[in-house]
Amino acid sequence: MAATENWRCGDCDTFNVPAERVCAICGGTRRGPGPAAAPPRHGAPRPAAKRPAPARPAADWRCTKCDTNNTRDDTTCLVCGAGWKTAAKPAVRKKGPAKRATKRPPPKKTTPAAAPAATPAPAPAPASTPRRESLFHPPPVATGYVPTAPIPTPTPPPAPAPAPRPWTPPPPRRRPGGCGGCLIALVVGGALLFGAQAYLKSQDSGTGGTDGSGTAAACPTRIADELPSGGGAELVEAYRTENKQITLCRTTAGELYYYGEFSDHREAGIAMRATTTSDGYEASNDPYRYVIHGDLVTIYKSDAQIGEETVTPEPSPQ
Repeated sequence: MAATENWRCGDCDTFNVPAERVCAICGGTRRGPGPAAAPPRHGAPRPAAKRPAPARPAADWRCTKCDTNNTRDDTTCLVCGAGWKTAAKPAVRKKGPAKRATKRPPPKKTTPAAAPAATPAPAPAPASTPRRESLFHPPPVATGYVPTAPIPTPTPPPAPAPAPRPWTPPPPRRRPGGCGGCLIALVVGGALLFGAQAYLKSQDSGTGGTDGSGTAAACPTRIADELPSGGGAELVEAYRTENKQITLCRTTAGELYYYGEFSDHREAGIAMRATTTSDGYEASNDPYRYVIHGDLVTIYKSDAQIGEETVTPEPSPQ
C-alpha cells in the first residue's frame, strides 16, 4: 500500500502521485515514506478523496496575455511569465491524424494519511503586463520560432553627376584708355573746332582762308576721308589746344563737320555733325556736346559741364 499512496512535498505541502519522484510545483525531491495508512474501519465505506488538480497543463497552451505558444512542460509563459492556470489558452495545432487515447489505469483507492490536500497557490503574476514590443526579441528555441533576416529597404540609385560645363575662353581684356581716349579726343576736337572757327573768322575778314583768287582752302585729305561724302570738302576753321586739334570742314553737300583728335595723332579722331552759332560752333556726339565760343571750348555730358580748354587758331592743320 505504501507504494501506491500519494505523497506530500515537504517544501510546498503539495500532494503528488506516487509515480513522481519530484514535486510538480516546486521541484523538491521526494523524501522518506509518509506515515502508514490507518487500518480500514468497518462499516459504511467513506467516499474516495478527490484527486487534486494536475499541477501541469495537459497539452501545449497559448498565453492569453502575450499570445506566445508554450509547451505542456512550461508552467509559466516563456515571454511574460504569467502562470498557465491564469493565462492558458489551447495552442493551435496543425490538423493531423487523430491519435488514439490511451487509457490510464484508474488509481487505487487509498485512504489519505493526512489532511486533505491544500489548493496550490497560483504563481505570482508579473508586476505589469509586458509591452508587445518584447515579442520583437526572439523567444527560446522551444517555442519553434525562428527569426528571419530583415528585408532591406530599396534605395533609389544615386543621381548621375552633371556633365561638366564646356570651357569658354575669357572675354578679351579691353585696352585701357579707350573711353578716356575718346573723351580726350572729343575735348581736343572741340578745342580744334574753336581754333578753326577763329581761323575762319580771320579768313572772312580777308586775312586768310582764300587765295588771291578767292578760293577756300581744302580740308586736309586724311580728315576729308573720315567724313561722309568728304571728297572735295573745304576747310572752314581749325583750332589747337595744349595737346589737341579741332578741324571744321564743310562737304560739297553743304554739311558742316567737327573733327577732334590728339595733336600727335596717337588715336584716331572722331567726326561729328556741327552747326554754326552766334558766337562760334556746336557739335554733338550723344551724350557729349562740344561748344566753341570765343577762345574756349566747353565739353558737356548730358547737359552737365565736364571740361573746358583754351583754344587758339591753327592756320595750317595737317
